[in-house]
Amino acid sequence: MRQPYPYALSFGRYRELLSSEFAALAASINGTLVTPVPSCPGWTGEDLVRHTAIVYLHKAETIRTGSRPGKGWPPVSIGSMPPDQLLEHCYHRLIAQFDTHAPEDAAESWVPDDQTVGFWMRRLTHETAMHRYDLEQAGDRRTTPFDQELAVDGIDEVLSVMLGRGRADPEASGAVVRVESMGRSWSVTLDRAAARLDRASAPGGAPESVATISGDPEEILLWLWGRGPLPSTAGPDGAIAELRSRLAKTL
Repeated sequence: MRQPYPYALSFGRYRELLSSEFAALAASINGTLVTPVPSCPGWTGEDLVRHTAIVYLHKAETIRTGSRPGKGWPPVSIGSMPPDQLLEHCYHRLIAQFDTHAPEDAAESWVPDDQTVGFWMRRLTHETAMHRYDLEQAGDRRTTPFDQELAVDGIDEVLSVMLGRGRADPEASGAVVRVESMGRSWSVTLDRAAARLDRASAPGGAPESVATISGDPEEILLWLWGRGPLPSTAGPDGAIAELRSRLAKTL
């Protein structure tokens, strides 16, 4: 990764967590393929598994070729593969690319300042963890707790990478929302052109006019992704609803 992400983990740690999160995801497939996924309306477990597999394969091809796949994507042949086999196949294609490239090697992404393999290592670790959670919920199982450091970095990734994908909002209020967890703080300004992130402000002491979301990292991460209830808050809730609305258009 080239763009500074203060709470990012080491690439070795992402690789470990990607492996463990994938194993938990794969273990949750049995009995969930025809089950609706509560956090992904309109999807069954099979839809989620096939989606995740195609994301893996797409990024593997992006890294392998140096550009995102174009015409003829995805390959027609993958439609005939059972979902569990497809997921395994695509995951190993992705891992083969991660294990034969350095994190700083070039790879196309939507973030102009971070066109690296490391970007996708971080992004797909979070993607896998969230969809593992989704599939565990679909199976009505006890969800595996998120690694706490990964959850903190996940908050940062949502606010610095995913929220940045959003389009301009001419009706944006310009309000500030403060997110606080584990002694860390993120301030998001909801500007019309784009949401701006400031990590410089220390947690605590926010003006009463600033909407604040605070709580456990996993609790906040799930709310940011639309998977859980709003954590404890202070200040006006209109800005918090506006942040959730903007996130819903990007995730």
